Amino acid sequence: MEIPASWFQSLTGFFVISLGTLIANFWTRRALKGKESSSLAKMAIGTMIMGSGFFFMTAAALQYEQTGQAAMYWLILAYLFHVIGELSSSPVALSFITKLAPAQYASIIMGAYWAATGLGEKLAGMIGAYSEHWGELQTFTGIAIFCILFGGLILLLLKPLKRLTHGADDDTLIES
Repeated sequence: MEIPASWFQSLTGFFVISLGTLIANFWTRRALKGKESSSLAKMAIGTMIMGSGFFFMTAAALQYEQTGQAAMYWLILAYLFHVIGELSSSPVALSFITKLAPAQYASIIMGAYWAATGLGEKLAGMIGAYSEHWGELQTFTGIAIFCILFGGLILLLLKPLKRLTHGADDDTLIES
């Protein structure tokens, strides 16, 4: 059975709506237990989860190489992990930027964040264009490894990075 790719576009929205509260509750319960739940840790773990989602695409590429087709559950699992990772990273990053930015520069720094996101999308498009040359297997595996290593690096440097944030994650901060 062949399913049009456009049908999969609704999965991301479905996952965001159905998992948003669960992910937020997970981080809240973790913080209440006294476990690491700083913004930097959430972003690093979210990046690693997103990267792990690309391993499902690696599996799909392997299956395609062997059989000439890939099961749709690989894409569903990839989307699931990407959404879980993004729900752990994106809202936290937006909040973190507003906490760290000096009030008079908050708007321009938020604009820089969105500009960096746009540049990341451009880079993703360029990588996608090269994937035909490199091969899907190598592209998806490379993205997965990069994301996991980058998230791991942030976790390794967590203490010095938290010192640089000057208490932006402290509970005593008043949000406006």
